[in-house]
Amino acid sequence: MLSMSSTNVPNDPFSLFSLSVFAVNGVLMRSGDIITRSLGQSSARWQVLGRAGYQPQTVSQMARDMGASRQSVQYTADTLAKEGLILYADNPADRRARVLRLTPKGSDVLAAIYARDHVWTQRVMADLNPAQLLELAQALESVTRIVETHLDRDISAKNKEHNHEDNNI
Repeated sequence: MLSMSSTNVPNDPFSLFSLSVFAVNGVLMRSGDIITRSLGQSSARWQVLGRAGYQPQTVSQMARDMGASRQSVQYTADTLAKEGLILYADNPADRRARVLRLTPKGSDVLAAIYARDHVWTQRVMADLNPAQLLELAQALESVTRIVETHLDRDISAKNKEHNHEDNNI
């Protein structure tokens, strides 16, 4: 049963959890912008650089993993490529969808971001409990898997519904 407050804002456990995750995401994005600003970067650019540095991925894969639109990741990737920080490389799994890889210049920028992030993280960790953070990370991974399973089911059902409607035209 969905519980509503006097302002019609859901206050059930899942909604409160979601609002907290959105708030943490916003704070982390703002902190990332501050960490990267002096390097001419942003949180969005850091995310693409970091993913390209961790494991070459397509724009679509990155967008899905980041929860961002493909178009926004494409724009960011194209900008980073023009600046020589990443490059589009052949994808052995799919000739049509190229993967993003760091260039040496991109690796240098990412290393500088990580160095600045390390300093910031050390300051923040002085006020946080590492064991609690690890537990939260594991819980978030579990929630992510469960929500993804339901999302995939919803998408599959919607596609079946859409295909059924197309067949009745």
